[in-house]
Amino acid sequence: MKASHAMVFYAVFFTIVAVVIAGFTYKQTTSGVSPLWLTPQEAKELLDETTDVVVIDLSSRFYDKGHLPGAINYPKSTIPGAMSSWDKNATYLVYSHWTGAPLSAAGLLKDAGFKSVYALKGNFGAWVDAGYPVEE
Repeated sequence: MKASHAMVFYAVFFTIVAVVIAGFTYKQTTSGVSPLWLTPQEAKELLDETTDVVVIDLSSRFYDKGHLPGAINYPKSTIPGAMSSWDKNATYLVYSHWTGAPLSAAGLLKDAGFKSVYALKGNFGAWVDAGYPVEE
């Protein structure tokens, strides 16, 4: 009988852990549309095939040490003030040199009505690890 209680406990425990982890990895924006994660390969294809992609590097401290080709530097805190002059119909790819920031920054854009917003999965490190070019 004790073994069955332990199994139920562990089943419930791991279900709760899975739900919590899923909650942290998926952010629902107020617009109801979550920005899409793109792998480095998908992001490279997007950049190669689409002419109007605006690439935003959120890393103020690391931008000068390397960034995706053509990326502009907008730390996350500056995006709300800057985005009012941006084209809502353009395509945006947002990334950082650390985790978390790209999805929340992309969420700000989606919430403001931007139509095509992506976050780079794995951020700058994944881009470099995939062997894609960088600028300094």
